[in-house]
Amino acid sequence: MRIKPRFVALGVALLACGSCGSGGGTAGVDSAGTRGQRSGFLTERMANAAFEGNTKAVEDMLPRVDVDAQDEGGRTMLMLASYGGHSTTVRLLCENKANPNLKDSNRRTALMYAASGPNAGTVEILLAHGAEVNVADGEEGYTALMFAAAEGHADIVQMLLANGAEADLRDIDGESALKFAADNNHPEVVRMLQEASAH
Repeated sequence: MRIKPRFVALGVALLACGSCGSGGGTAGVDSAGTRGQRSGFLTERMANAAFEGNTKAVEDMLPRVDVDAQDEGGRTMLMLASYGGHSTTVRLLCENKANPNLKDSNRRTALMYAASGPNAGTVEILLAHGAEVNVADGEEGYTALMFAAAEGHADIVQMLLANGAEADLRDIDGESALKFAADNNHPEVVRMLQEASAH
């Protein structure tokens, strides 16, 4: 059984900033991310503001950018803010109609990004704005519940289950959220998932 990492490769890439946007910029898009019209490409400045939870910077950009703009990896501002658990920024983006169900190039959603960390407040906001709970990514077949279970985030597991997450879904290796929790020694989460599976 492979230990399910908290998007380690993603985190390294984001901290390096090379994949946060175009690096040297995108033709026809200035440093603010626009040139008098909404841009569909997530620039480095937009990505950094979301990733760092700089709500004021994001708010200033929103009138001039596409709230669902994506970088070359398919990541949106909502995904990046969700990864860091920046609930104020996430709420702002959701209130400005950011789509919580967009997928990056690995078919991961903002809810998966949030559920992989201790970000219960962010998960709650995403669920309130229509995030789908049982979507599986395209790489390993992981769901938000699997990420939360592997990391031992009992509050998030409980929230996801209460919002319709299916405890018995399996990844491409046939492993469930319960297996992830057990293998990573999270007894409280194991108990919750066992109870959910019994109903």
